[in-house]
Amino acid sequence: MKKFAGIQIPPDLQRSHFVSLYLVTFFIACLTVFASYIQPLYLKQVINIPEARAGAINAGLQNVSQVITLLLAGLIGIVSDRVGRRILAVCGFVLAGLFYLVFGYSREICLALGILSAGGQVAVIYFIKLFIGIGFILCYPQFITMVADYTFEADRGKGMALNGVMMSLGSFVIFGVLAQVAVRVELLFLFFVIGLLAALGAVISRAGLVDRMPEKKEVSPGYREVYGAVSKSLSLQVSYVTTLVSRADVVIIGTLIFVWTVYVAEDFGIDSTTAASKGAMVMLAMTFATLISFPVVGILLDRLGRLPVLIGSLLTGGTGYCLLAMTGNPFSPLLYVFACMIGIGFAGAVTGANTLASDAAPKHMLGGIMGGLTSMQPIGVLIFLQAGGFLFDRVGYWAPFALKGAADLACGLWIAAVRKRVEESHAEQHVLQENDLFPH
Repeated sequence: MKKFAGIQIPPDLQRSHFVSLYLVTFFIACLTVFASYIQPLYLKQVINIPEARAGAINAGLQNVSQVITLLLAGLIGIVSDRVGRRILAVCGFVLAGLFYLVFGYSREICLALGILSAGGQVAVIYFIKLFIGIGFILCYPQFITMVADYTFEADRGKGMALNGVMMSLGSFVIFGVLAQVAVRVELLFLFFVIGLLAALGAVISRAGLVDRMPEKKEVSPGYREVYGAVSKSLSLQVSYVTTLVSRADVVIIGTLIFVWTVYVAEDFGIDSTTAASKGAMVMLAMTFATLISFPVVGILLDRLGRLPVLIGSLLTGGTGYCLLAMTGNPFSPLLYVFACMIGIGFAGAVTGANTLASDAAPKHMLGGIMGGLTSMQPIGVLIFLQAGGFLFDRVGYWAPFALKGAADLACGLWIAAVRKRVEESHAEQHVLQENDLFPH
């Protein structure tokens, strides 16, 4: 029996397919996380946006990718069930890499077009982020779905956890390496590094991945079929709600921690680049905690079950956010502890939700179900990040963190309340699968 990192390899796959899958997952992680780091720094140093509107502008730009995800994730998931995952991933890498390079030259492009105001230049960046966001949504949902395609249910928790490990490694590289390099080089250099990673991702996706789709051709599902499956499955509903709430965890802290550090830097006698570097160290600590949590989460998911891990993770992350809201100094060592709690909670919640949804999804509409799950991310991010940017500017730095913590805690308690019903419905689904009503 062939295995990869403790995961049984199906007879029609090779270890090289798993290596390629997790390698391109690392590359897309670098691309997505880079936006959170570079955006506030670029807007302050290059575009010189007004400090009073920094929270709202950064939150709004971050939400561009989320709007694209909301509009296209479900559709792209359904399309992937028809045309395959690989071709979409290749197109996504090419598109994101190209427009990241355009982003790096956005000020020069604006000046060449006669756009001199900061507001006009921010509008151009909105347009650029639109295409970067399309590239993202073509890529990373395919790799989550392909983990489900490549694994059996008994090992799926470990498979999803390893996906999370590679996502965390991407964050680790951005915050631990690229952010520290940024102090010594021009920002444009960083955009070229990201462009190179995108090119490598496209090549490896094309050469190293294969689509593993059901041989039996079912009627191609659409939005109505996906909605019907989710509405009838409490397991899928728990996965969707958890994703809506928890996927915003890293985006909230990843965006607002840099806004907070950059714009209070002068109060602590440091420059904005150094402040951003210190914020990156907090994110690095969170990323490290998330990284080492994923293997443990994968084992716990397969041994204890999906729901206990979801509940514990949401309560841990929510507590970390509430404690962060009580901290008055963004450079306090306590932030490292609270950020690690958020990272641990994120690892369990996201991996648990992905695994539970993969288990419950009918195989012939797996892409559509996972695309719908991905659509929950931007809804949560749009709500929490837009509200967070408003609260950051109008109420104080602590308000968005308190809001996010309360939501995580409430979601964890809700899952605990419906746990028995979810377990009963999952047992019933196994009976249906044995009768081939839901071929897996």
